[in-house]
Amino acid sequence: MENAPAPIIENSPKPGTIVFGPARESGGEALIYSRLFRCRKDGFDFMGQVKIDSQQLALKMEVFNKNYFACFDISEEEVATSLEKKLLSKLLSEKSLAEGLKETVRALLKGDEAASESSPEPELIGDIEIDLKEIFDRLNDEYFSGKIKADIEWGKQVNKKNLSSFRFGSYDPEKKLIRIHPRLNQDFVPRSVLELTVHHEMCHQSAPMKRKKGMWMAHHPEFKKKEREYRHYEEARAWEKQNWKKLMGPANKKKSKTETSAEAPEIEEITTLAG
Repeated sequence: MENAPAPIIENSPKPGTIVFGPARESGGEALIYSRLFRCRKDGFDFMGQVKIDSQQLALKMEVFNKNYFACFDISEEEVATSLEKKLLSKLLSEKSLAEGLKETVRALLKGDEAASESSPEPELIGDIEIDLKEIFDRLNDEYFSGKIKADIEWGKQVNKKNLSSFRFGSYDPEKKLIRIHPRLNQDFVPRSVLELTVHHEMCHQSAPMKRKKGMWMAHHPEFKKKEREYRHYEEARAWEKQNWKKLMGPANKKKSKTETSAEAPEIEEITTLAG
């Protein structure tokens, strides 16, 4: 199925399911370790090859069918980086992998993560009163040239048992009103997660819904491109994926003084834990 056309899908950060072929080694002392792999993505199989040069501490990855990259709405470079990381992680999990090669794989993975490791720890909200208007105004100046015209407030705190998901925020285009879920007003939540949520809702005004193939799309490519301009986008999304269970638990912070007393209506598609 390698040559089958790949459908374009909306924002799928997962590279796909990886299956390795037999290992090959060459180069004598300058060991080159290579593996063919099959990557199954959205029902299609894409073949590729990964090569690891232990002496040069280098990785080369190739996907033979470039249609693979059309499965994503992010750049080919970003997709390749994500795929390389998954390939290395899967190789590292193989018990038969020689210890020397494992050290090389670990070093390559560490190199991929060096930038994030050198970044400061995410700034937490802490036990302070959050000024949503200040956050809105700052993001508006930095990313939207002050063009977003909307009000912003906390949504109503609703304590429900057995939560499986909740909406981080919403944007009502008629009222030009952004609501932020009060579960994000907890002391363990990084400021970047709260700010990305506000930024996301502002993007709904900056890049409004579009009609495509008879359907209205809220999170179209133009919207997603604008959303990713937020400087801590990757940090915030990574935190959400790792901490969603904690966010489902009982809120540990008192209600904000600015919370509203009415339920937010079911309106335009918004941020959720599922993306």
